[in-house]
Amino acid sequence: MSKVINMNHRPQSKINWVYIGLIALLIIAWFSSCSTAKELIDKAEKKDPAAVAAYTRDKYPCKDLLKPDTAIIWKDSVIYIECPANTNTNEFEVVRTITDTVNKVIVKTVRVPVNMPVRTQVITKWYEDSAKLKINAVQISRLQTDTAQLRSERDRYYAKAAKRGKENWIWRIIASFFIFLWVWRKYKQLTTIKFRS
Repeated sequence: MSKVINMNHRPQSKINWVYIGLIALLIIAWFSSCSTAKELIDKAEKKDPAAVAAYTRDKYPCKDLLKPDTAIIWKDSVIYIECPANTNTNEFEVVRTITDTVNKVIVKTVRVPVNMPVRTQVITKWYEDSAKLKINAVQISRLQTDTAQLRSERDRYYAKAAKRGKENWIWRIIASFFIFLWVWRKYKQLTTIKFRS
C-alpha cells in the first residue's frame, strides 16, 4: 500500500501567525498614534530637558525684555535768544524793533546764539534666552547632585580612614609590646650567668 501525500494541502485548524502579527502591529501603531504634540513634548522634556530647551531655543527664541539699560548723554545744542541790542548794531541782525512814542525809546532786539546742554537718553534693551536659563538650571541641579554624592563618598572615606588609623595604632601598640618582650628576653639572656654543674 502506497500513500500519496499532497504537498499543496495545509490543514485548516492551524492559525496563520503572520496575519496575527500584522494585526497586532496595526493595533500597536494605532494606539501609539493617540499621543498629542503636547504629551510628546512633555515626555521628551521629562526624559532630557536640556535637549528640549536647546531645540526650542533654536526654533523659538525668547523675546521678553528682561533688563533695560539707560545711558544719559549730555550734548551741546545751539539755541537763539532775543536780546536787546546796542544802537550800533547791523540792521540785518535786528529781529524786531519796539518803539515807545510816549517815552521816546526805541528798543532793538537781536538773536544771540547760546550753547545749552541737552540731555539725551539712550535705552538699550537686553534680552535673555529662557531656554538658556533652563539649560543652566538643569546643569546646576546635576552638579549639585554630583557634589552631594561626592561629599557623601568623601565622608565615607574619611570615616574608613579614621577607623583604619585607630586599627593601625592598636596594631602598633601590640607590635611594640611584642618587640619589648623580645628585647627583654634577649637582655635577660645576655645578663644572666649560667653555671654548668
